[in-house]
Amino acid sequence: MQIHNERSAMTEKESLFTTKNAIFAAVIAFILLAMVIMTGMVTPLLAKILSDTELSLGSDYFNPRTALPTVLLVIILTICLLVSSVTPRKALMATAAFLLLVVSVVAISPFSNTSVDVTVALMIPALIATAYKIWLTAKNKKGYGKYRGFSAHLIHLGILCILLGVVLSSNMKVEDSAVYDTGKMGAGNLQDYNLKITSMASRFEGEPYQEHQASSYITRIDFDIYDQNRYARSGSVEYITDHKWGQTYTTTYIHRGLTEELFIAPRALDEETGEVDMYVRVVPFINLLWGGIYMMVLGIIALLIVEHRNPRESTTIVQLSGREKDIAFFEKRYEKIMEQEIRKLRSAKSRGGRK
Repeated sequence: MQIHNERSAMTEKESLFTTKNAIFAAVIAFILLAMVIMTGMVTPLLAKILSDTELSLGSDYFNPRTALPTVLLVIILTICLLVSSVTPRKALMATAAFLLLVVSVVAISPFSNTSVDVTVALMIPALIATAYKIWLTAKNKKGYGKYRGFSAHLIHLGILCILLGVVLSSNMKVEDSAVYDTGKMGAGNLQDYNLKITSMASRFEGEPYQEHQASSYITRIDFDIYDQNRYARSGSVEYITDHKWGQTYTTTYIHRGLTEELFIAPRALDEETGEVDMYVRVVPFINLLWGGIYMMVLGIIALLIVEHRNPRESTTIVQLSGREKDIAFFEKRYEKIMEQEIRKLRSAKSRGGRK
């Protein structure tokens, strides 16, 4: 009875801060985020069906509405990692420190961008918690448990990188357009980049169409790219006029570096003067997005392989992990009760001997 009462008191005290409740809160946050995204995707379709109105919802609609659910989801997932490895009190203290860090970074605003400030403040503790769990998995688990833990944490790490890459790349990108003369260095630059148009040549392509010699008229534009006023590489794009369909479109130049992506496309050109209006965009940290996707897919594949090869062991481990704390608690209480009973017996024997 005494064991049951103590255990009940402990359960009531910690009932709100458990892994089960944290996972439930994470599911609620994820459902809320999914509902916001689905509403934005379905609304244009309903507007078209019901009122024949063309409606387009872009980043201006999604970003402010998905920000809060995403922040909640990252915080709750971080709590899920901690609450299963440390005591509820320590997890609660870590959560309080987590929130204090977010508020402090937003107040200081080291990046002068609220979205970037909040994202960095959220991701640093989340990445630390994930690294801590990976270390615990490598230290304490063996065989199936270790492989399963590594796979799950790889998925989690991939999700964090995806979120970080999306926010940083969308908020820190730099884009501009300028008119460049053939054979001359551009007057201005974008970040550390500048362009020099080296040549411009046109050709007809396709079958003759009406009064035109061919269905398409294509202008190829070659250029050199300079990074900090030093030659880096060369590239080319095409400006295509399609007479058959009555439209113009372009090809694009994309260079993906380790820390950023460079995107170049022509907007307009004048063959007589040799001028080209070029659009240039620099997107930093985009590789975090692609790397996160690869890590998440790799983690999912690894987890499926591990689960497929160890189905019975999987069930046993899940059951044991759920009772681990209870077993440890009752073992300690059992030892204490046995010690008390032994002392009583010894004291009773000693009193009997004196009589």
